[in-house]
Amino acid sequence: MAAIAAQPPCLTRHAVILAAGESTRTRPLTLHRPKPLIPLLGQPLLAHILDALVGLVERVTLVVGYRAEMIEASFGACYRGIALRYVRQGVTNGTAGALLAAGPIDEPFFLLYGDNLVAHEDILGVCRGRYGVAGLRVRDARSFGVLELDDGLVRGISEKPASPPPDALANPGIYHLDGAVFPLLRRITPSPRGELELTDLIGALAARAPVLPHICEGYWVPVGTPWEALSAAQFLLARRGGDQVWIHPEARIEPGVQIIGPTAIDAGCVVGAGAVVAASVLGRGATVGTGARVQASWLDDGALVGAGARLEAQPFAELWPSAETRGLLRHEQLITRGVVLGRDAVVAAGAVVAPGTIVTGERPAERSSSRREVATHHGG
Repeated sequence: MAAIAAQPPCLTRHAVILAAGESTRTRPLTLHRPKPLIPLLGQPLLAHILDALVGLVERVTLVVGYRAEMIEASFGACYRGIALRYVRQGVTNGTAGALLAAGPIDEPFFLLYGDNLVAHEDILGVCRGRYGVAGLRVRDARSFGVLELDDGLVRGISEKPASPPPDALANPGIYHLDGAVFPLLRRITPSPRGELELTDLIGALAARAPVLPHICEGYWVPVGTPWEALSAAQFLLARRGGDQVWIHPEARIEPGVQIIGPTAIDAGCVVGAGAVVAASVLGRGATVGTGARVQASWLDDGALVGAGARLEAQPFAELWPSAETRGLLRHEQLITRGVVLGRDAVVAAGAVVAPGTIVTGERPAERSSSRREVATHHGG
């Protein structure tokens, strides 16, 4: 039997993370903070992305824009031994424009998006050659970029094809590149939507050098909407195992409360006597009143659910989630929607809020009409 060649060691020590966008689709969670600072189990989203790079890279270039000063103040010059460099993107003009802002870079580097939880093994997987792109098997690839493969190599990326093949590999946004891509970036012209697209870079690169595909083996959890942020928190809790409940030591839980995982309760929260909190996230200083019921919901910082109120939840059968959790979350969990309350939003005592409702904040919600999400999204 022929020996199987071992993958050569990856010598790349630099990563670039694109984190400049305003991300209107994650509102109200991004009305007061940039998306990389959305809190997940007491740590910002960006911290969980950086965790996957620990032990692999020595330095990270962060391309920032919207509320950049908040990201810089939160992370400083170093994270868990990784040196951080910040580049501000003055004009938001697409993913290729964001990468161009990070240059020039004269060494190999990984390229990631600042709104996807990805596995360490899949970052390492794109490092088999000089250039690599990850591919993710999904049930329906029509809402993704899809890798164009020929003779075992990536030839390009088709953006949201109407009829992708059954074995299509979606583009989850994990790349291995080097400094030679920057002259190619300068030649890219705006797409029909007026942006400079990384997909155009991959096609131009593949015409000049081999680009190897890597089929993802680990998880991939995007955070492109408030509901996906909730799924990301539930996923991180599921990875910890146990009862899947995380309660900050400075939260106050009164007698008779029932907490059902996966649930995260942050500092300063108060959960009143007899309340039920299930599969939800309570941000800093959020309050759930006596006897209230909160299901599959996100309460942002300072949100208030009055005594006896109910935030109801249900599965939305028309949804198909894009997240790949490798079985840690059930399909029904990923399509169940409760209520999203923005910062300082108030639900009046005794109110019933319908599944799928989003309340931006600072106004009482009384029997609000349902606002349903009918499609999942990538990136943003």
